[in-house]
Amino acid sequence: MGTPRCSGQDMRNWKPEDIFDVPCPFCGIEIEFWKDEPALFCPKCKKEIRNPKIDTSCAEWCKYTDECH
Repeated sequence: MGTPRCSGQDMRNWKPEDIFDVPCPFCGIEIEFWKDEPALFCPKCKKEIRNPKIDTSCAEWCKYTDECH
């Protein structure tokens, strides 16, 4: 069956709000984040933007934390 996959990373369990737009704080262009992306580079000003909604608290209790990608 393969390696177990984090239920939070499995796109079959995602909701529409798990993909969202964030305005770049430097130039204002909208950047699309997926909930599991820690940071992206703005396509306009090229600055790194951190995902304001990322939640890695599952790493505190999940038995597969060491295998998480």
